Amino acid sequence: MIGIVHSGVIVKSLDKSIPFYQDVLGLRLVKREPVRKSRGDKLGVPGAVIQIGVFAIPNSDATLELIEFMEPSSPNNYGAPVNAIGQVHIAFKVDNIEEKIAHMKSHGCAFVSENYETITDGPLAGWKWIYFKDPDGTNMELIEVTDQFK
Repeated sequence: MIGIVHSGVIVKSLDKSIPFYQDVLGLRLVKREPVRKSRGDKLGVPGAVIQIGVFAIPNSDATLELIEFMEPSSPNNYGAPVNAIGQVHIAFKVDNIEEKIAHMKSHGCAFVSENYETITDGPLAGWKWIYFKDPDGTNMELIEVTDQFK
C-alpha cells in the first residue's frame, strides 16, 4: 500500500447529502457523475443504477465519493451502529473543533455525544475528537490534532 485514493459512502440521496458535505462540512464538490447502469456487476449489486458525487478533501490528494443507489433500494433506512461488523468511519481534521461543532450544530447536525473528548496521555495527548452522523446516519468523526502531528 502506498496511500489512500478515496473513501466511499453510500447515501440515500445525493440531492440531500451534497449540501451537507458541501455547506456543513466544507468539502468542495468536484463532480457529479451522470446516472450509470453499467457498474452494478463490478460493485457486487447486479442491475444497480447509481450516481456518484466526488468531493475534494482539503490538504489531501484523496477524495470522498458519495454513491446513491437508485436501484435497487437500500436494505436499511439509517446507518449501522458504530459496533456493527464492517462499519467504518471517516475522521476529518479540523483546526478548531469548538467552532466546527458550533457550525455543524447550527445546521442541525447530530452528534453521538454532547461533548468532545480530549486525549490526556500518550503520543496523541491533546487531540480532541467527537463522532457525528451524516444525514443518513453514517458515522463520522472530527479531530483537532496537537502541533506535533500537523
